Amino acid sequence: MFNLCTKLRIFFLILSIGLASNMAQAEKILRIAVDSLPPYLGHPFGSTARPTSFTNSAIFDGLIQFDKEGNIFPRLALQWENIDTKTWRFTLRDNVFFSNGTKLTSESLKATVDWLSSDESLRDGVRTEIPFLETARIVDALTVDIITKIPVPEMPRYAGSLLLVEPTLFKEQGRQKYSENPIGTGPFKLKKWGSSIIEMDANITSWRPPKVDMLEIIALPNPSGRLQALMSNRADVATGLGPDDILTVESSGGVMETWLDASVAAISFVTIKDGPIGNYKVRQALNYAVNKQAIIDALLGGLTKPASQGISHNAYGYNEDLEPYPFDLDVAKSLLKDAGYENGFTFQFITQTGSGSNSLIFQQIASDLSKVGVKMIIKQMPAAAYLRAVLRDPDHAGADAHSLVWPAWPTFDALRALQTHSCNRSAPWHCDRKLQPLIDQALIEWDMEKGLLLRKKLMKLTRDSAPAIFLFESPEFTGLSKNVTGYYQFYGFVAYDKIDLLN
Repeated sequence: MFNLCTKLRIFFLILSIGLASNMAQAEKILRIAVDSLPPYLGHPFGSTARPTSFTNSAIFDGLIQFDKEGNIFPRLALQWENIDTKTWRFTLRDNVFFSNGTKLTSESLKATVDWLSSDESLRDGVRTEIPFLETARIVDALTVDIITKIPVPEMPRYAGSLLLVEPTLFKEQGRQKYSENPIGTGPFKLKKWGSSIIEMDANITSWRPPKVDMLEIIALPNPSGRLQALMSNRADVATGLGPDDILTVESSGGVMETWLDASVAAISFVTIKDGPIGNYKVRQALNYAVNKQAIIDALLGGLTKPASQGISHNAYGYNEDLEPYPFDLDVAKSLLKDAGYENGFTFQFITQTGSGSNSLIFQQIASDLSKVGVKMIIKQMPAAAYLRAVLRDPDHAGADAHSLVWPAWPTFDALRALQTHSCNRSAPWHCDRKLQPLIDQALIEWDMEKGLLLRKKLMKLTRDSAPAIFLFESPEFTGLSKNVTGYYQFYGFVAYDKIDLLN
């Protein structure tokens, strides 16, 4: 009997070990390959652009979110209303908790607004997008009045950039320390921040908990490396692929997700410098010299069309009456002659390493420009160095142009693109003083019809001054393994709570 009991205990012990092992093996880890990790760690206000969007979508929540048509729907804010021309009242969700167990209250929104309206935040990317915040006034535990310095009739559009922080820790630690161990209400919480990989655990207390146990964001600068990782099952999702990869992904049973991003790909000029790029006729000439349709057909699978202006078609303020610059080498040469550059010139262009199919696009643009005597020297830089050069360096690393897009997100407003490429930047690359009063007027115009007309006028004036070669609305190509379901990525936001793995 003793021997039988002993044998039974051993049997059940082995069984339990086996079950535990199987449970461990069943742990779902979602692995996403991206081109680079955020240069600002988990800084909630560093930037709204990629690659920050992949981490911020996992850790934090904003007040609102947009759908694919540019319509607003609630996130942490359930409702909002205008109190007066400078006051907007936001009501937060109840029973929402941060990953450290702290309940979301009005103090969280106030801490976010207090930071973004302080002098300390002047160099933060989000601060430059929302420079008009004055203060926040707590109404009750879940209601906050946001007061602006000027009337902002489209304030709800900007509320998506207000990521809510755990107020006590944010105040105690300061922005830099908080960025090293960020605490948010999103579906994941930080486990480890490495040099080439970020590991996150599921935040099971989130109001939108994930369907997987862990998230790994893996930096692979080369698009071929990201594709290879997807094909070898080292990644479940590979971002920043190209149209040439569609057949490869689908032949393995995977899916290539394609959509138009809310941004316009561009060669953005540093117009504040002396020299040929400072002449608007030169910039117009370069627009005429690039065969955008040929690039789209050859390198983007024909999945988009040439851009007529600096915003996407679904942005508020898009001007339907504008046409893209046509491809016309004769006009380009004539404009260069008028500007005094009949024999051409050379300029420096910087872009981010690992830009995928964009590398071929830039090479083709350089080839097109050479036909009118203009030499574009392409220099690739690591993501962190590139962003510093573009956003913070007054000399922009000596460049005359860069590859920064003209984005309509996160506000889906024409003014977003114009403000990004304007005198308002701490290190501006384009500054058209005559446009700034119109931008300021459009921002505060309470009459919706007048505000829309002002935006359309601004897009016409911007097109004519050609601060960039407006190429096309940016197509996105993301490869998914056959095991991924529910993947949703849109305009800088990843719906991590919807994603699941079949095995």
